[in-house]
Amino acid sequence: MFSLVKLQIINLTVTSSSLTFFKKLYKNNYSLNMKDLVPLFQIDLLGKWEAAREKIWKDAEEHYEQTLKKMKKDLNHLVYLCAPLKPTKSKLIQNHISDAILAASQILGAEYNGKRIILFVPHIHVFSIYNEIIYPQVRERAIKFNDWLIQEHFHTLVVIGERISEGMASEIEQARKNGTEVIKIKDFKKQLKHLPDSKKSKINYRKMINLHNKIHGDKFLIK
Repeated sequence: MFSLVKLQIINLTVTSSSLTFFKKLYKNNYSLNMKDLVPLFQIDLLGKWEAAREKIWKDAEEHYEQTLKKMKKDLNHLVYLCAPLKPTKSKLIQNHISDAILAASQILGAEYNGKRIILFVPHIHVFSIYNEIIYPQVRERAIKFNDWLIQEHFHTLVVIGERISEGMASEIEQARKNGTEVIKIKDFKKQLKHLPDSKKSKINYRKMINLHNKIHGDKFLIK
């Protein structure tokens, strides 16, 4: 039931309502040589699923709970990527997502203290479920859900960038309350082994960007 992919990104949930899109995206992933990454969930189709929206969110929450439990049990080192998401006057949400993906691409597949790190990137995983631009009312729910995941599952919270947003501050506070390691990415990278080289990082980045674009389309396009 649970799939650990070579890119070490926790797989996103899919429901029967999205099965047609799921199959299409899965086929496209093969053409992009993306056999090692689970197809991502197209949350923007929820515009057609108003009646099912609440159920999909609950299903996604349950999926992450069970997936993270299994990965933790398998003795992986679970890493939560903490970075800004909410758009500002000077930066679109796409730019924040691109920055988070760039950071993730530089540490995918690395090892920490002898364990393979498993990345959870809320800009990919959670934004695809709780799209706060389309549904602004879900932002608080997303923050609470992220805080709960950090409390229950993650070994390390890696901070990206110098600006600490409101959402990031909540995540960092939760991590410290829970005794979870909080570390800036530049310091975290110094402690990692088997980091991807520049060429591999660029490939990782482009693959994740392509998947993001396939999920969200022109509305949140990253070039």
